Amino acid sequence: MDKKSRPANVDRRVRKTKKNLKESLATLLLEKNINDITVQELVNRADINRGTFHLHYRDIYDMLSQIEAEMLEELDDISRLFPVQQPKESPGPYISAMFQYIADNQTFCKMLLGPFGDMAFVEKLKTLVKEKCLRSLMETWPASETQRYEYFASYAVAGCIGLLQTWMDTGMKESPQELAKVAEGMINNGIDYLNLEKAANESY
Repeated sequence: MDKKSRPANVDRRVRKTKKNLKESLATLLLEKNINDITVQELVNRADINRGTFHLHYRDIYDMLSQIEAEMLEELDDISRLFPVQQPKESPGPYISAMFQYIADNQTFCKMLLGPFGDMAFVEKLKTLVKEKCLRSLMETWPASETQRYEYFASYAVAGCIGLLQTWMDTGMKESPQELAKVAEGMINNGIDYLNLEKAANESY
């Protein structure tokens, strides 16, 4: 039976099983390194049988790799919803959408940014957001300032990651939209700095 003809209730059941496994893996990875987690421990936490796990994944590492690939694809899809910004356009809607995704997947995202998280995944996430930030900057300012924009983009992305970590560590009291306003204000201050630098250079 191909995917298109698969009954809807089967798809729902598979999604529910994978979500349960994903949440269970995330909670375990908040407690220990992936090398210390067994498939049996995971399926016991998720309350499913081992055979069901192996219908979807080879092992714990394969599961984590698949989940991370899906998340990066979903985050890239969000980025594509927001075209390169023109001068004076607010980055707020894009930041808000990204933060909403983090909130919707908070257990797994908290794990990824925690002490037992996958730093390779975090670096891929930083690269995705940084590249979008650079594309926006290059549309606005001349290419001769590439190195300056590299610095600013790295600073802005690292700041947003730190903001997310603090938000999750302190109970996520603010909404994603409220947190996005905080990030937007910080980024706009950096853009003001770039504008001042540009104006100073043009005056010489």
